[in-house]
Amino acid sequence: MKSEFSIMLLISSLLISSPVHVVRADDDYIEAKRLRYEGKIMSLEEIMKNVRKTYPGRILEVELENEKGRIIYELEILGNDSIVREICIDAKSGRLLSVEEDD
Repeated sequence: MKSEFSIMLLISSLLISSPVHVVRADDDYIEAKRLRYEGKIMSLEEIMKNVRKTYPGRILEVELENEKGRIIYELEILGNDSIVREICIDAKSGRLLSVEEDD
C-alpha cells in the first residue's frame, strides 16, 4: 500500500513538473470565441455560408490555424461532385487563399 502511494506521488510530481502541456478540445473553442469577440476573425458560420456558394457539399473538417501571424480557416469539403477539397480562408477578411483537391 505504501509503495502504491509512493508511485502515485512520483507520477503526480512528474506530471506537474513536465514541460508537456495537455490541450483540451475546449481550448480551441475558447480561443476562437475570444478572437471572434475581439473582431480578429469572422464567424465560422459566415465563412461557411460564403464558401458553400462556390463549393457546395458536406463539410468534413474545420481547423483554425495561425500561420506566420495570419489566422486561417482550413475547411475540408466533400463536394457535390465527390471531390474532397481543402479550402483556406483568411479568417479576418474572409478572402479565399487557396483551394487544393485531395487525391
